[in-house]
Amino acid sequence: MKNAVVIVAAGRGKRFSKCANTSKFALKQFLNISGKPMFLWSVETFISIKSFKQVIVVVPNNMIKYLSLKYKENISYIAGGHERFDSVKNGLALVDDDIKFVAIHDAARPLISRSDILSILKKAIETKAAIAVDKVKDTIKLFSKNGYILKTLNRSTLRNAQTPQIFETKLLKKAYAKKFSKNITDDSQLIEKLKIRVFGVETKFPNFKITNAQDFKLATAIISNK
Repeated sequence: MKNAVVIVAAGRGKRFSKCANTSKFALKQFLNISGKPMFLWSVETFISIKSFKQVIVVVPNNMIKYLSLKYKENISYIAGGHERFDSVKNGLALVDDDIKFVAIHDAARPLISRSDILSILKKAIETKAAIAVDKVKDTIKLFSKNGYILKTLNRSTLRNAQTPQIFETKLLKKAYAKKFSKNITDDSQLIEKLKIRVFGVETKFPNFKITNAQDFKLATAIISNK
């Protein structure tokens, strides 16, 4: 069975604060972590899984030539779009017709483990759609627009959505062909709109998204200690 992964690395990282080892103009997904740019950690993890025959990385248009020359082995690059929706859609355009399942992964999650990817893939093969999730650890409050608590949610039924999110190729392409709002935060939302049930697989290893300098330092420490 042939699978593909689209790794989204075209974002501007607006929430990422300045790190000690970079200028304010650098994009977080290309910052160096223990000798490699952030995006390359997850790229190499997917490459290590033989069934992933295509590794497609969506990047800013002005970086395609440089990355294609420097990190070219078994990787295809394509320019991102204005929104995440557009970037994923651009990546999907490169997916070959014989690919059975497609994983979508954020480059800002460099810690994703090989075993977690395989667990999510296994469930996706069984159900057509499966995503990485993590248990909510904090108490979650639902607030009104003017700042008052409306209710406390039952965290035992709540999960944080992560990536990778793995779907049957024809199902994902069908979802992206629909005229949905581009203002989506993850791909499973599109699948849910098709009335398809999506299974959540809890990750067993750290897989947080790097959104600030503290996240970057923690990810660096984890990778350095491996």
